[in-house]
Amino acid sequence: MNTSKILFSLFLVLSLLVSCEKDNNHSEDDELATRMNQFIQSNLSTFYLWYDEIPNIKPESKKDPKEYFKALLSSKDKWSLITDDANGLLEEMAGTGETYGYGLAYGRFNNSSECFAIVQYVYPGSPAAEKLKRGDIIVKLNSQTLTQNDLNKLTLPGTLNLGMGKRVGDAIGPTGQTVTIISRKMNTDPVLITKLFERGNHKIGYLMYTHFSKTFNSSIVKAFNEFKEVGITDLVLDLRYNHGGDDEASTFLCSAIVPKEKAIEGTLLSKETWNTPCQKIFESDPQYDGLLNRFFVETNCNLDLPSKKIYILTTRETISASEYTIACLKAFMDVELVGTQTYGKYVTMYSFSPQYEENGKMVADEELANWLIFPVCSRFSNINGYPSSLEGMIPQHEVNEDLFNGIQLGDANEPLLAEALALISGTQRRQAKGRSIETAPAFNMLPKSFNDIKSNRIIHVK
Repeated sequence: MNTSKILFSLFLVLSLLVSCEKDNNHSEDDELATRMNQFIQSNLSTFYLWYDEIPNIKPESKKDPKEYFKALLSSKDKWSLITDDANGLLEEMAGTGETYGYGLAYGRFNNSSECFAIVQYVYPGSPAAEKLKRGDIIVKLNSQTLTQNDLNKLTLPGTLNLGMGKRVGDAIGPTGQTVTIISRKMNTDPVLITKLFERGNHKIGYLMYTHFSKTFNSSIVKAFNEFKEVGITDLVLDLRYNHGGDDEASTFLCSAIVPKEKAIEGTLLSKETWNTPCQKIFESDPQYDGLLNRFFVETNCNLDLPSKKIYILTTRETISASEYTIACLKAFMDVELVGTQTYGKYVTMYSFSPQYEENGKMVADEELANWLIFPVCSRFSNINGYPSSLEGMIPQHEVNEDLFNGIQLGDANEPLLAEALALISGTQRRQAKGRSIETAPAFNMLPKSFNDIKSNRIIHVK
């Protein structure tokens, strides 16, 4: 039985999903909003990790399902999502949607409401790649200075006229140059960069991976088999900007990295813990085993590294499925983290589309087909129960990210990669370990809220 059938059969068992009939005393829009709100309430009451903290708010009390959804969430929850553009969000998460093809960091000038953005990376062949590169600074949008409220516009589909800036000392000012980029639909392959470095007896593979999408598992296969052909001894996995993604991709990546003798198909990889009622039901019936446990899968590209060790590059944008991958690997091999502390999201979100019960069967609600909810349903850990805290993972080797130094990703002199290469080869680095970009006399960098990061560890229930 697949995951969607399992979860919705549980809905029927618990009799919590309300079948809504149209109320002729309300407008059609009001009736649809109420029906969606009833679906939200029923779903959260059943599967939400903090189900016992849901306030008693009547579904008909709010006309906007997004407001109603947020009103039911726990104060502990920074992650659960809702959308009325299901196809758009699923495409974005899969890496096949409309995009400019860049990653951005954001900053604000001190004693001012004005902000700027700085390019972290660009996808090859993207609109951004034609005009921008890592380290480029954006200070204006459509001839207007940027404020914090404008930053989200830099990722909304359309046409952007970007006013460029430059850093001189510890200050940033406009250059007078403007570039125009137009978003388009494209595949953003998460295997952004692969490189090979030789240091003494070490052949070191470097892979920059930007998001977890099973759509591109074939890219992992290609990259890893190429690494195997040249006989790499060590791997540097760059997850510094990886905000997560889908469960199947993270399971696949772990299965391709863990030593071959341990990554046996069907062997336990990780565990999920649900709310108390769900946990009891799942533990009592073998059909739910797939909701409590994750298992290794066959990949046909297992690296079987001679070193039995991996170096992973991290920042505060190493989130969710990235942290899941780190946690799982730690149970089976040596893992050395290089960079700065990760985000600290150790929960799993499941996607649910509106359905209702009719004659004992689950039926898709076609009138609400554009809606999806992504509630936090469980917490993950590796087979040893790690992580057990709520804090991000702290690297053994702290190295600061420096977007302003002009060094591109994959360059041996880039601070995080340079540190990993030095650790593997046993040499001492001559370069500084990067300087923090968090603060400067003229500006400070802005942390991204989780709302800025739409891809996260989600299992798509279809």
